[in-house]
Amino acid sequence: MRTVMNPPNPFESQHRDLLEPAPYVQLQMFEDATRDILSRNESPDLPFRWSLNPYRGCFHACAYCYARPTHEYWGFGAGTDFESKIIVKREAATLLRRTFEKSSWKGELLLFSGNTDCYQPLEASLGLTRACLEVCAEYRNPVGIITKGALVLRDLDVLRRLQ
Repeated sequence: MRTVMNPPNPFESQHRDLLEPAPYVQLQMFEDATRDILSRNESPDLPFRWSLNPYRGCFHACAYCYARPTHEYWGFGAGTDFESKIIVKREAATLLRRTFEKSSWKGELLLFSGNTDCYQPLEASLGLTRACLEVCAEYRNPVGIITKGALVLRDLDVLRRLQ
């Protein structure tokens, strides 16, 4: 008779719960001196071509976030760096205005937060998303927003103008 054994389970969790409080993580902000604010989407599976992300990284720290690996492009980790080292695009509204002024802009739907949440806690003090929405309202450009942040309610006045 031959002994039969199952191979190791590659899906077995290696997760362990901490028995003490989680370590303190300090938020760090980094400037992004980008010259273009819109990201072009070529996927036929998504109903938009353009997205705007005033921030890279996200303090919401959702473990399931599909954007985590994009932080590695900046030399940061996809783990706690993603939620503690936030890259800020302070000139987002100015860059958006420049884009709308170009004759090539056709007034297409602009999705806010195609990569990271535009209403993460940092937005409460910086107001980059609100400033960009103000520009969209001025140019009557349609927008879509993906967020889990309740801070979106702060901007209801601008969203009503965009209606």
